[in-house]
Amino acid sequence: MKKPKRSKQKDPNYIWAMRHADDSNESSGSIRIIPAMLFTAVVIMLVRYYYYERDMSRFFWSAGKVGQEDFFSHCKVVLILVCTGLALLVLLFRVCTQSMAVKRSVLYFPMVAYAVLVLLSYFASSEKLFAWHGWNERFEGTYILLCYMIMLFYIINSVNSERNVKQIIYPLAFTSGLLSLLGLSQYFDRDFLRTSLGQKLIIPNNPIENSDLSTWDLVDQLEAEGRHILEFAFKQGEIYQTVYNINYVSFYLTLLIPLFGMIFIREQNMRKKIIWGVLFSLLIMNLIGSASSGGFLGMFFVVLAAIIVLNKRILQWWKSVAVLLVITVVVAGATYERWYPELSGAIKSALNITETAEIADAQGTVDAQGTVAGETPDAREAAAEKAVIDYFINDGDDIIVSVNGNEATITTNKDDIYDLVVKDAAGAEVTLKGDLLPPDDGTNQPTFVYSNDDPRFQALLLYPNPVEHEVTKEILPYCMVGLKNDPQLWPFALTDEGTFYHNETGNQIKLRNVPHIGWSDNPGFGSGRGYIWSRTLPLLRDTILLGYGADTYCIYFPHDDYVGKYNTGWNINMIVDKPHNLYLGAAIGTGLISVIALLALFLIYIVQSFRLYLRARYDDFTSVVGAGIFFGVLGFLVSAFVDDSSVSVMPLFYGLLGVGIAVNLLLSPRKTRA
Repeated sequence: MKKPKRSKQKDPNYIWAMRHADDSNESSGSIRIIPAMLFTAVVIMLVRYYYYERDMSRFFWSAGKVGQEDFFSHCKVVLILVCTGLALLVLLFRVCTQSMAVKRSVLYFPMVAYAVLVLLSYFASSEKLFAWHGWNERFEGTYILLCYMIMLFYIINSVNSERNVKQIIYPLAFTSGLLSLLGLSQYFDRDFLRTSLGQKLIIPNNPIENSDLSTWDLVDQLEAEGRHILEFAFKQGEIYQTVYNINYVSFYLTLLIPLFGMIFIREQNMRKKIIWGVLFSLLIMNLIGSASSGGFLGMFFVVLAAIIVLNKRILQWWKSVAVLLVITVVVAGATYERWYPELSGAIKSALNITETAEIADAQGTVDAQGTVAGETPDAREAAAEKAVIDYFINDGDDIIVSVNGNEATITTNKDDIYDLVVKDAAGAEVTLKGDLLPPDDGTNQPTFVYSNDDPRFQALLLYPNPVEHEVTKEILPYCMVGLKNDPQLWPFALTDEGTFYHNETGNQIKLRNVPHIGWSDNPGFGSGRGYIWSRTLPLLRDTILLGYGADTYCIYFPHDDYVGKYNTGWNINMIVDKPHNLYLGAAIGTGLISVIALLALFLIYIVQSFRLYLRARYDDFTSVVGAGIFFGVLGFLVSAFVDDSSVSVMPLFYGLLGVGIAVNLLLSPRKTRA
């Protein structure tokens, strides 16, 4: 009779183990690795058309479109759910067969804390539909965040050997190569996803209403005409692969480049070394070709961490390291025109280099008073007259406007639109001058404008404006507010309930002085991230304990800050649906404490990895992969300060993080000191 396995409850590598559990260093079966492999290596590849309906009419900034379309996110959500379902079935099977075991790790505490806070934020949310399913085209709602934690736990407790590590890393290398080739096709404007075959892989072959054609027939017909049924909003030559956003390409590549770079360095077999070198080259080409400064930022910290941790070993491996450097330099030189403008622009925005400084660079120098050498008096006068609207506030029949820090109150009269009174902050009246302007656009309707000679408000122009309603033909009273030499006009409807700003979607709303913190002098920092962050930080006052609900950021961002967007140089109707900062997004969605839990998870892993790989021998595949994942995770977390969480990249991140934690647990009992 076969003797049953001894209990693992006294094994120091486990905090709990059932009678038939594997030894802590015994390989898991291939079936157990399949969910982890799919989650880590395959989810990121999926692209598929999905139609769904959501009523957006209640949002004043939305056109009210019910039908929504998605290509890059929902299909990934489906596979994430499949992977999580398979993982739970495997765990249930292991419990039923008395083979379940849980490795010893302090990392479970922040994981559980984060999952609980995600759930509590959902239950407390007033936007449960979006909090559960996620925002349009993003779908990173509550259940997906919970799936991340489940899969992280599963991978930690399923990867037990070098064989298991290879079962995840090798498929990841294959899919990464395919994605890189796809990226190159996009870089050279031969995008595979815009070919007939690529589009047929994306969209289903459905019959077209009132036509004998199917969607695939239409694809072929348009292809013959040199057109496409799908027109993505990506510019020519932009690398977006399958991850929806060019920023996400460089974001996830910060994970893979150090991983496969480390494998290349330590690979002894020449044929395999060439394969890893080719893969590294493809990844570097996609990173640089994506021209996203977030990835460059992450890679800077990857290199810095590698120098600190590997130190003298870099000299021992100098030949392989030199090859990687040559590859990087050659690719960077060949793609100079792509990445240099992005990188220089990012540096300028970070340093807040103004137009004055740029003029000085071209024409002379700037003296101690900030005067450009060679600057003409006319240029100085024009700069002095430049006016900026700081904010609008609708208060009853009043329109309160601040121009260059000077507040004025415009009192309107619905029954007589020409009866306008302007007073300064002290209540003193500003004298207005009326002028009749020539007819506009051949309508033969004269336009009347009020101006003034007050030096504080002389740039302010007021246009009393009767407007005919498109449907009812009723004449509606409006007051348009603008600045001299500025094409932007701000329409305010004069109603029985007071004044309202009339936005592009036809909704009438009250404007306010939107709270903001920081970046007042440089809202364009990081391609507008300064503006977004400055408007996001005040929201944290209400999400310290619990958030508004996962992926509900777009609902709570102050979209009524039209003036702030305009001053940043944006289209004032642009919708901000993400903060371009993973941590801020989590703080708004699931609460500031949940971010602390995540940071605790990441920090513990980083500290453990730093100590481990500082003294590792790097004499086996497992330790090399572990170090590569450590460097990649560190670079990814740095890039996360300027990039967002998404279903396109987070499965890869949490999959590799799980492998990295499992590898650390495998290595820590060994004698790793060289």
